[in-house]
Amino acid sequence: MNEMENLEELTLIARRVNEILKEELEKENIDYNLAETRIYNIKTVGVQGDYRTYCYPAEITLYHNNKFVWDSEFLSKLSTRITNEIKEINRVVYTVAFK
Repeated sequence: MNEMENLEELTLIARRVNEILKEELEKENIDYNLAETRIYNIKTVGVQGDYRTYCYPAEITLYHNNKFVWDSEFLSKLSTRITNEIKEINRVVYTVAFK
């Protein structure tokens, strides 16, 4: 895969992650504009079911009222939905840092 094809693939994956993120944030009444998503151009080894996967990780940062969203139940549901619905993602990580 050449660099341009790879960039296109990562862009499509990021859009799909953003769609799920937006839907889940709307359910929780959290402003979508407070979220950031990144798809890294690396692949990680993961396990889904009985199989190993070699896919991209997604990074998500969520802010609400100048605080990070750290609701374990919400983040668990979000990451499970992303990894179940987007086969190119096998890991979701959360960034906790100040801007």
